[in-house]
Amino acid sequence: MKAGRAFELFVKHILMNIGFSEVSSDGIYVFDGAPGQMLQGLGEAHNADVLLDPPVQTPFYSRTRLLIECKDYQSRVGIGTVRSVLGLREDINHFDIVDKEELLSRRRQNRRGVLIDYERYSYQVAIAAINGFTQQAQKFAATYRIPLISFERLPFWSGFLRILKGFNPEYDNNTGRRYTQLFDHSAEITEEHIISFSNEIGNRMAVAITGSGQLLFLYRECGEQNQFDDYYSLHWSSPDHPWILRSGDNSYKFQLPESIMKQWLDNSSNDLEMKREAFNCKANYLSNMIVYYSENGRPFVKMISIDKYGLENARERLR
Repeated sequence: MKAGRAFELFVKHILMNIGFSEVSSDGIYVFDGAPGQMLQGLGEAHNADVLLDPPVQTPFYSRTRLLIECKDYQSRVGIGTVRSVLGLREDINHFDIVDKEELLSRRRQNRRGVLIDYERYSYQVAIAAINGFTQQAQKFAATYRIPLISFERLPFWSGFLRILKGFNPEYDNNTGRRYTQLFDHSAEITEEHIISFSNEIGNRMAVAITGSGQLLFLYRECGEQNQFDDYYSLHWSSPDHPWILRSGDNSYKFQLPESIMKQWLDNSSNDLEMKREAFNCKANYLSNMIVYYSENGRPFVKMISIDKYGLENARERLR
């Protein structure tokens, strides 16, 4: 198995453990082809790396699905890839079944056509990357509301890379950041191994959507099972480490989105300003979340909010 396929399985089974469900092929709208599962678009059919139904549907809206493009590039994903994904989203969301007979029937004002019986969906398309995204790609994705998924700073990531039979930190002269160069030893990886590891990680994870539309993967580091109170607090130690969300007796690590982190660091010239800007990040971007998670094998959705009283007390102490 190649590294790219292993990454697709990893992302898919983490989300399935959170409460998302696999989409079955119907043979027409979604079908199985040589590259894998295929999804019809207006201009062409597209390979669907990870195609899932969410745990719940949004009220007063057409049924939705999530398509995730998984990129195992050896460098950071650039703006060209995000542009392609934007085109993909447009193509699959504008698909409809129209043949010559349907077009001819539209010439008759009093036609009595039969509606083709298939479910219409609205697709959100996300990108998951092994080595993260360039700043340009992040800005473009934010403009067009394309979620970006990266696990670089989360505790389980090194374990996944070890499964891929080795990795080597390299330095990217263009971005000034280190990235992970995968070795080509992935042929020995078995699907069962990847799924087992993914299930172990997925049982400790939740997905949060912030009020600003950011997608956060929350990894439970303590607590017996995923549970969330109505309120939470946020903590950080350094820009190189994950942030921590505490809710009730549970503690979760998450990777601060690069766009928020850049704004946080760009506005900080010393440690005191970094702390002040962290409060601004919490208040402006991370004050409300909708959390998707699984509890005792059942999917749950919960709206949670930051502990504003605790946040103001901490801000006063800093002053």
